[in-house]
Amino acid sequence: MAVALCRPLNSAAADDLSDCNSGPPARVEAACAAIINDTARPPEDRVKAHLGRSRLYLNTAKIDLALADAEAALKLDSNSVQALLQRGVAYQRTGKLDLAKADFDRALEIEPKNALALLSRGNLRSQQRNWPEAIGDFDEAIAARQDFAPAYVSRGRAYSESGQLDKALSDLNAAIAINVNVPAAFYWRGQTFRRKGEIDRAIEDFSRAIAQGPKSDMAPYFARAQLYSSKGDYTRALADLDALLAVAPDSAAAKQLRQSTLAMQAELAKAQGSDKGNDKPKALPAPSASPPTSEMADQISPPLPQAAPSGNAAGKPLIDRARQLFAQAKYADAVGLLNQVLTADPRDEAALQLRSSARTRLGRLAEARADLDELIKLRPNDATMLALRGVTSAAMRQPDQGLVDVEAALKINPNSAQAHYSRGVVHRQLGKVPAALADFDRAIAIDPKMSPAFYERGITQMSLNQLDKALTDFDQALALARVYDLAKAARGVVLLMKGNSAEGLADINAVLERNPSNQTAVFGRGLALVNSGQFDRAIVALDTVVGKAADDSMARTLRARAYLGKGETRNALADLDLVLKARPSDAAALTLRGSVWSALRDYPKALNDLNEAIERRETIESYFVRAQVYEAQNDSEKAVADYRRASELVPRSVFETSAQANAKKKAQQLSKRVPCGDMAGSGTCL
Repeated sequence: MAVALCRPLNSAAADDLSDCNSGPPARVEAACAAIINDTARPPEDRVKAHLGRSRLYLNTAKIDLALADAEAALKLDSNSVQALLQRGVAYQRTGKLDLAKADFDRALEIEPKNALALLSRGNLRSQQRNWPEAIGDFDEAIAARQDFAPAYVSRGRAYSESGQLDKALSDLNAAIAINVNVPAAFYWRGQTFRRKGEIDRAIEDFSRAIAQGPKSDMAPYFARAQLYSSKGDYTRALADLDALLAVAPDSAAAKQLRQSTLAMQAELAKAQGSDKGNDKPKALPAPSASPPTSEMADQISPPLPQAAPSGNAAGKPLIDRARQLFAQAKYADAVGLLNQVLTADPRDEAALQLRSSARTRLGRLAEARADLDELIKLRPNDATMLALRGVTSAAMRQPDQGLVDVEAALKINPNSAQAHYSRGVVHRQLGKVPAALADFDRAIAIDPKMSPAFYERGITQMSLNQLDKALTDFDQALALARVYDLAKAARGVVLLMKGNSAEGLADINAVLERNPSNQTAVFGRGLALVNSGQFDRAIVALDTVVGKAADDSMARTLRARAYLGKGETRNALADLDLVLKARPSDAAALTLRGSVWSALRDYPKALNDLNEAIERRETIESYFVRAQVYEAQNDSEKAVADYRRASELVPRSVFETSAQANAKKKAQQLSKRVPCGDMAGSGTCL
């Protein structure tokens, strides 16, 4: 009995109040109802319960119920500012703007410097496009609370809508500095950049708004689609509009924009079909596989997990300083401090994890893995550490060993995004592309803000020549991590392959300015040089890439293209033989080697390679080159058939576009000499 008397009274009721005010959404309604229905509870508890339930209803768009609870709260306490604000918001959402303003005004009579009330009235005035008075409310809200990010966003929007663009940018930048995770700040800054004519910066901000915001927020998708369409990037515009229509299928504006975008895309395709290929040199096959990524530190998963807290009080100041140095990219200096900590305490987990990350950034992968070995001895069931060790082993070209670790990590935690990501990297290195894609898909499903997973999935899509899908993934990776050189360089490569040299080179050059040795960007520079026929310079650039990555097949294939452009067939064959030794079914390398054999007039070998390439994957280049071989053998009928097939496929790169234009021209020329149709000569070739 004495024990019972020592227990707090009404613990269940206390739990209800806690759940009603800040509990999980599934419990709020029941907990609040229990308090509201308990007439023995003090009035202040019942007011809080009505407000808690009203807030839940506002967040779930049950406006009538939210309004009823706010009114019930005001019957119990007519001076409740929070109840007035929630009822005002409910009125505002139902279009009763005069009633809403009356509630906001009453709240401000009670508390004249209430920042939330000032913000609410300012937003109402913005809805009425009363910009001067709205800005006045936001001024007062910011004066009351200097760190109130929503007020800066709302004032920035008001400045932007009223044409005061520099003031708008200042406010929106301030909001982002206070809290970088405010999608509305990026959306309105994007709109401001758009009004200033800075389209690329606007697109970047809309992308960040999309990455941070809920999937139901369609405004940034529509805004970005408009800008993509205006730039002539119809593929990405349509992708955004399809995403919007999947959520809002009845959006008339989205349907109209999609229809006009499709029409412009068709017109562009028609114009390109008639204009291209008249005076362009013969196209060579596009490279395949993933671009080289010698920046293994980033591949392992940027940013690496936050180091564990240190249990070593004496070493904590050194670890804190090492973290600062790490953030400044002074990795060697950070390692020096961490060595001191670990000399005193070899088991300090925070120091081991941070040193592993720093050593990874320095490219000292064996030492980084040694640190992970020690961490796993201390924490053998840590799925994240096992996954990191697995991807580190893959970066050291030991994928089989890496696979053991990532599988162990997934047994411990099947829902580890890091483990699925790491296994995807290992699977791709083992040539298991579908399995890699499945792992990256799973990692993204678990953690939609994991930018490295989008980057790696994009690289994998590139290996399948799915350039549009790769581009979407690189865009998303960059929206999530604004400074992500690997993703920016890879996006530049895709844009160059799609023929968008201006935007592609902008990405490549931006990365090379920060890091002239970035392998993916150097590869992109080589690609641009090959595209422009500067084969000598391309070879010089690609020489610095070949041999630097676990998989350098794309670099070797591109260098072979440059060698072939110069007529150096022996060097081209050497590169392609090495690619095909490692990747026997690489369709692009087979096609290019077929081109080399054709240049050497070894037509049987050329046909062997080209037939196998077409069996692996139909491409415009493979049919185009095989048609040239048939034509050289005076087999015009087969040549026409292949030229025709090359004309029918959808081009996926700038090389295929050029090849297709040449194929159409050749088919028309040869069809005049080759009988078509039935025995009587009726019918047409094309």
